[in-house]
Amino acid sequence: MIQTFISRRHTHDLVLFFAGWGMDTRPFAELRNIGCDCCICYDYTRLDFDPTPLLDYRHIEVYAWSFGVWAASIVLQNSSLPIRHATAINGTIYGIDSERGISPEIFQSTLEHLDMVNLNKFYRRMCNDREMLNEFLDSAPDRDIHGLQVELESIGKEISRNPRPHFHWDKAFIGNKDRIFPPDNQRNAWQGDAEVREIDAAHYLHFRPIVLENRLDKQIIRKCFENAASTYESEGRIQSCIAERLNRLIPYTEEARKEILEIGCGTGKLSRLLIERFPRARFTLNDLSPEMQSCITGFPYGSCRFIAGDAEKMDFEGRYDLIVSASTIQWFTDLEDFLKRITGNLSDNGTLALSTFAAGNLPEIKALRAAEMPYWESSELKRLFEKYFTVDLFEEEEYQLRFDTPVELLRHLKLTGVTGVSGPPRQQGLNFIRRYREAFGEKQEITLTYRPVYIIAHKK
Repeated sequence: MIQTFISRRHTHDLVLFFAGWGMDTRPFAELRNIGCDCCICYDYTRLDFDPTPLLDYRHIEVYAWSFGVWAASIVLQNSSLPIRHATAINGTIYGIDSERGISPEIFQSTLEHLDMVNLNKFYRRMCNDREMLNEFLDSAPDRDIHGLQVELESIGKEISRNPRPHFHWDKAFIGNKDRIFPPDNQRNAWQGDAEVREIDAAHYLHFRPIVLENRLDKQIIRKCFENAASTYESEGRIQSCIAERLNRLIPYTEEARKEILEIGCGTGKLSRLLIERFPRARFTLNDLSPEMQSCITGFPYGSCRFIAGDAEKMDFEGRYDLIVSASTIQWFTDLEDFLKRITGNLSDNGTLALSTFAAGNLPEIKALRAAEMPYWESSELKRLFEKYFTVDLFEEEEYQLRFDTPVELLRHLKLTGVTGVSGPPRQQGLNFIRRYREAFGEKQEITLTYRPVYIIAHKK
């Protein structure tokens, strides 16, 4: 078995991902920036899993896909690693089974007729549609046919020796379009053994949203911003600058801005600027927290409605001439799905104007090995937007705040709703201050660097 870290800066948390047959790290590049270290396990020719590089982690989240579910069940069943939870995706602990895994006949046929032509047919079944297939082929594994055949043969022999490993899985995702591990077989395999969640997906899918769903707790996010609501206006100086900059970047066409939707309005930093700029428009303001409505009720403006809820799970009615969001979408677990859906809410001549943060934001926090946000790389973020929109502007900027002590820096993070640490507040806060002093010494100037990204786009 090969174990490769695609992200390693020795954080306290690790995502341990077991890939399927025939893989390497390439198809899982989306897991590089998930806010913690990530190790990919693949090639099950030998199940010689080495836990040694993982012993220093405090928390390990296990994810396994396809035959990786079976492989992880074998090598982790007697493990003493600090596994916080384990999630199976489109696979079973049985691997090969006529009712609870891949059909033995199909497995044997795949093994006997494996060549480049049949491998490509397998990829097509695995991805199920052209769009996903093209994405997969752009980052397809760099493995030779002989090696794949040896690995598949080894898997078959090992399963015959270990037909049912004993490892506890907390959750199992079943793709209802899976053409490799039949959904009915997966349902049979997990009956009573794990929390089952069915999703509209083929065998191969985007894994980042599943991982982030466990790493980004929307209830905690909501609570942090509610606690900081009274201080956000005064402490959120950078967020104010970002809102002002985003407002200036929006093309000015007042007569065409009749319906405006804002995602994540918060205390109304951007809302006020837009209302002043487009006084005749009708506004729909959304935020995760219902309590933010109290922040906008004082607006001297009548044509404005507030909708509370998670924008990732809401279907916004109607079409809008301007859809805006400032410093919000970095909290989304499945940004691609959101962008795909929001295209239907944008009018034909409408504008999408967003600001967010990309990898490289708050590098001081990253240097301390503290918990961090799962930021997208700028290049990947741009490609994602270009997939669904015509991008008119993609611009990065940098702001730097200065503090006298790390205590003041930590206070700023807390009062703006982004603590940068997790766990019991007092102890984590003390650890943060200690690590800051160890990393940067007792220097007089303490900095915190924000790197926002601005995106202006319209429908293709």
